[in-house]
Amino acid sequence: MPVVPTHPLTTPDPDVLRWVVPDGLLPFTGGVAHAPSLLQALLDDGTLSAVQVEDGAVLTLLGEGRTWGREGSRVRTALVDALGAPSSWRGAAGAHDIGPDEVLEAAARQIAEGPVGEFARRHGGALVVRKVHDGVVEVGLEGACDDCPAAVITMHARFEHLLRRRCPWLAEVRRAEE
Repeated sequence: MPVVPTHPLTTPDPDVLRWVVPDGLLPFTGGVAHAPSLLQALLDDGTLSAVQVEDGAVLTLLGEGRTWGREGSRVRTALVDALGAPSSWRGAAGAHDIGPDEVLEAAARQIAEGPVGEFARRHGGALVVRKVHDGVVEVGLEGACDDCPAAVITMHARFEHLLRRRCPWLAEVRRAEE
């Protein structure tokens, strides 16, 4: 079984780690009702008090009296094992099933609001995700970007490149028709 790449990021809560995972790997977002065996064992024995799936991440909350120094290695091992069997995860009540377009839209919005959006804002413009359907992302170019010839290059060379790295099933990025 291939190893799924992941790495932890700290959060404002010292008991929570945000594990970055490939976009679209898990079939839902929300609380986890059941995880594959090693990760489920950590929930059952109280090492973890909760596991939550987000777009491109899994949040793990340590149980009462636990520390990352003692438990971090076990949690990483269990999580990597569990990520190798994504169809074995079950969402809790209130979890939302997600498909490729929902994952693509979330990643596109993060990129448009993040580094590429910041680049456009510094130049008096904006790159806005308008619609995602069947693997196609439609982007609006606003402000100074509207009539700037370089904006189309930015949309493809920066935005599309970053999005395709995160979501290889991306079919196309195109300018939204106004």
